[in-house]
Amino acid sequence: MRVLALRNSGVVWLTLMAGVVAPSSEAVACGYDSPQSVSRGVLNWAYPDSLHVIGAISREVAARRLPLANFNRAGPDLFGKRFRATKTALEKFGELLRAASSDPSQLAFSLVLAEPVLWTRFEPSADGLHAKVHVASAEPGDLVLVTGEAVISEIALGRLAVGEASERGLIRFYGSEKQKSDFIGTYRHAGGQPIAKWARAMRRCRLPPSLSLTQFNLQEGIHDQDIAVRDGTGKPDGLCASGDCAGRRGPG
Repeated sequence: MRVLALRNSGVVWLTLMAGVVAPSSEAVACGYDSPQSVSRGVLNWAYPDSLHVIGAISREVAARRLPLANFNRAGPDLFGKRFRATKTALEKFGELLRAASSDPSQLAFSLVLAEPVLWTRFEPSADGLHAKVHVASAEPGDLVLVTGEAVISEIALGRLAVGEASERGLIRFYGSEKQKSDFIGTYRHAGGQPIAKWARAMRRCRLPPSLSLTQFNLQEGIHDQDIAVRDGTGKPDGLCASGDCAGRRGPG
């Protein structure tokens, strides 16, 4: 409880510090606005050991399993091209989350990219979560994800699943155990396949909008001819064959 209280106070303190910099969250500086303003130490204080993701990412880059982050590339960011690419990746990440679950009751969460300390909040709407890029910090009570630019880019491109990124230490989670388990349960496979292929498969099975990945069994990722739909008991409920579903279309 004491750790959670300290973490919540850290969120409030970060928000207050951001308010000193600028009156509006949309105007808060990140590393893209001012590289000198980046304070990863503050991030690590509010979210203990969060900067371990940078070490994990560096190892993946050295092994050529991840590209270099836009923010870490040499030379100036002419015309904000790198920032726009990062913003697009965050928005695509939001699309993947909506493909995994369009349930409007999904809880909001916040994500920070460790290199530029760029905050994004994913907020619920009628069709699922949408990204609000470049906010001041997390809201009190939010689940917080700490990760890196290249990680989000690879997930957005369908080359890295959220669950795998977590297992490799490329994403760290801060919140209650329920928040963390719910997020991983719902979005574990997001990013394991390009979004267009995933969306086609989901439509082909005609799954109800409220069906999340916690009720979905992916046999080694999403395949057009190999998707097992689970019922409420968690048991296989038929296979989705090419062109149609052999079993029922989800619970009910």
